Amino acid sequence: MIQSRGVAVQINPRWPAGVIPYYIEPSFCLYPKLEINQKYVLFLFIADAHRHLIELAMKQIEENTKVDDKSCIQFKRQSQYELPYVHIVNGTGCSSTIGQGWGYKRVMLEHSSTSSCMDIGIILHELLHTLGFGHEQLRPDRDSYLQIRWENIQEDKFAKFKRYEAQQAYDLDTPYDYGSVMHYPLDAYSKNGSLTMVPTKNISVIVGQPFNLTSIDILEIQRYYQCVPFGSTTTTTPKSCAITCSTPCFFIFTLVLSILEMQL
Repeated sequence: MIQSRGVAVQINPRWPAGVIPYYIEPSFCLYPKLEINQKYVLFLFIADAHRHLIELAMKQIEENTKVDDKSCIQFKRQSQYELPYVHIVNGTGCSSTIGQGWGYKRVMLEHSSTSSCMDIGIILHELLHTLGFGHEQLRPDRDSYLQIRWENIQEDKFAKFKRYEAQQAYDLDTPYDYGSVMHYPLDAYSKNGSLTMVPTKNISVIVGQPFNLTSIDILEIQRYYQCVPFGSTTTTTPKSCAITCSTPCFFIFTLVLSILEMQL
């Protein structure tokens, strides 16, 4: 079964009991790469401030998905490689494999002089892929909510806009969520600066959330990991960083920005 947003996956199952072991690569490292004429790939180090930002996003997911103060999702840091686990590296681009599967699952969060994924919204997006969710705009009912402007999309990115068929995906009985952290921006992969997607239900709707999960994002996680029954609604009010951080967010973001300025 193909993974889409909220789908019940057979190939990539849920993380048991909602516990996700992870390891953030702290240093330069070489890993085998199965490509002709390229034996290894180099991943750069993840700075301490970026590690704090990644774990801040994890904390936001944990706190927002609690049910009656009981954890639904738990990210567990580990100091060594114990399969299965999520391996977070400074690689190329912003990407993640979907769901648990076997072995390790890699999350790429690039930070370089030309590009950076070290943004709370991007990190949340990639972590939800790791939990087992795909992109909102690929839902089977997408065409009832969005008009895709194929003429504005880069030709080699067409596949990223191909919606799933009804038998391939399950929406967990939730409505289409324009504001989801898993929704592409309306100009994603534009070849000419024009919009590649246009909302049809509400042309002025805000698409995507740069910092927070929506209440629908939260409910889907809770339902997918069987923390709340179907038919129920989440009682969780989405919390921002300022509520979920044990360390004041102003300090965290100031620290991150200061280090970024030094590195760039």
